[in-house]
Amino acid sequence: MTTEPLTSPAATAFADDFATATREDWLKAAEAALKGRPLEPVIRRRTMDGVTVNALLERVTPRVVAGRPAGGRWTAMTVIDIADPEAANAQALEDLNNGASGLSLKLAGPGETHGLVADTLDRLDRALDGVLLDLAPLHLELPAFHGRATAALVTALVERRKLDPASVFVLFGADLLRDLARTGALPRSWEAMCARLAGAIAGMRRRGFTSPVLSVDARQHHGAGATDAQELGAALGSATQQVRGLVAAGLPLETAADAVSFAFACDAEQFTTIAKLRAARLLWAAWRREAGLPEAPVHIHAETSRRMLTRRDAHTNMVRSTIAAFAAGVGGADSIVVLPFTDALGGINADARRIARNAQAIILEETNAHRVADPAAGAGAIEAYTDDLAEAGWAAFREVEAEGGFLAALANGSWQDRLMESRAAREAAVAKRSVPIVGVSEFPQADEAPIALDPRPAVEASPSRRPLAGPVGEDEAGYDALVAAALDGASLADLAAATATAPTLTVRPCDTERLAAGFERLRAENEAATPRPGVFLALLGPIARHSARAGFIRNLTVAGGLKPVDGPILGSADDVAEAFAQSGLKLAVLCGSDDGYAEEGAALAKALAARGAAVWLAGRPKEGREALEAAGVARFVAAGDDMLTTLKEASAASAGGAR
Repeated sequence: MTTEPLTSPAATAFADDFATATREDWLKAAEAALKGRPLEPVIRRRTMDGVTVNALLERVTPRVVAGRPAGGRWTAMTVIDIADPEAANAQALEDLNNGASGLSLKLAGPGETHGLVADTLDRLDRALDGVLLDLAPLHLELPAFHGRATAALVTALVERRKLDPASVFVLFGADLLRDLARTGALPRSWEAMCARLAGAIAGMRRRGFTSPVLSVDARQHHGAGATDAQELGAALGSATQQVRGLVAAGLPLETAADAVSFAFACDAEQFTTIAKLRAARLLWAAWRREAGLPEAPVHIHAETSRRMLTRRDAHTNMVRSTIAAFAAGVGGADSIVVLPFTDALGGINADARRIARNAQAIILEETNAHRVADPAAGAGAIEAYTDDLAEAGWAAFREVEAEGGFLAALANGSWQDRLMESRAAREAAVAKRSVPIVGVSEFPQADEAPIALDPRPAVEASPSRRPLAGPVGEDEAGYDALVAAALDGASLADLAAATATAPTLTVRPCDTERLAAGFERLRAENEAATPRPGVFLALLGPIARHSARAGFIRNLTVAGGLKPVDGPILGSADDVAEAFAQSGLKLAVLCGSDDGYAEEGAALAKALAARGAAVWLAGRPKEGREALEAAGVARFVAAGDDMLTTLKEASAASAGGAR
């Protein structure tokens, strides 16, 4: 095989043709590829935020996104959530030796059994034994409102190991408003909580730590149903509220702002994730300008979305998460966590951990996306989407500010109302399958083998070990006292007990929900029922005439946990009705072509109804509907319907299974 040299006349002509292609040329090529399908819905859509996404825009002049690292590897983190410190340490070392470059520690709180139990300095030290903290960055997933106490434990560990705090990078994970949205209650007054956090930041800066302490976390709002602009607005509003609180507690504005990092969920909407992370940097840069602060990089941590994960056909989560991780890397995330594909099942196994770790290694080493300063720069569609999403995010932020800030919006419930409205709209789209979920609402597996998960042995939390002499203050001296107590062996329970609580504010929590949960709950209920409800498929005509709609109904019934039972092919109305009676089912769905319905549908519906069937029909025929209804067809099922409601009604119609 020979290859034309790049300088050959043929190669030059090809390059010239490509360079001179116009928008009209691209449109013609796209229309030809669609073979008669309309082009506009393919290249243009409108998001829930009202942003118009146009996939076919001319190249624009690339620009520098402020605060974005140029051509550097992101930190590929893995989740460490094994309760036992020694077992967690073995997992951490395995991950770091096999491609991970950082660790995300999911820490269990007092009395919790899910997560790493590292509630004393000794346990934390054992969990991180052999981990070079000056080489492997950490991200902390904290128990609610334990930011200061956990930071004291980590500070004590750095001091025990005699490390330079400036050489250690830890995303400490403190976020007061995320914890309030998660739990619904503030342990002390807002002013006291901000003073407590300000004291910790001051104490850590004095020791030489430069890592972000405040991790403004939009993942809680994403999981609760937020749109992309609402996520951005929440991040900006939360950062503003907390920075104001820190300044009021005595921190300089620049110190407070420099303590901020962000955490976002990234999902399989590839271009949306890229645009969202780029927009987040634009917004924070604009915020700093408005605050009179100089430009500074901000760390963005990304985690693959829990909202998009499924319990059913969980292996499809690998595809979703790989797309999401790639998009986060291209979008400029500084650190990324890929959740194991079994995360929605409530557990993890060794294969799931390995695959999650390898996904990032493959993306980094095979795509080389990190070697480009900004792979999306200059792409007209993404640049426009980035700008429009930033505008929508800024508008969402201003709405919150007009209400008195993010804390006020949580307190009066207006923020939760916005999330519930967005969540309802998204759930409606999922129910109608205009947002399909592969393996759940589309192409479900009928006989799915369960996935074996590793056991989660409980580890008892350390009780009171070294009770502090008395309550510690909210200031820097109080933080120093917590570090000293941690070095002396105090447990997390001791540190928490030393900071008295006096709840002053309760709000409606922002509860999270996965997109697939509605279908999965219904399927689990029906599959667990005895006898299991089913649906009889009354097949009209030869296979070529009924296969499309029969396949549609089979997939739908499996998605709802109903057992599909095929009737005879090319049988008479009496034969099909007799087969239905023998099946012991109560719901029959006619499956055929519109012509077949016109010819045989009414007779078959009447025969089935005479045998006691609730009769439905697949499709929405343009002619003969009245005759079909008169013959007993009670419902027409077609694409675009609310399929979750349809399945619930089918479950009710099928209730009792055998008659």
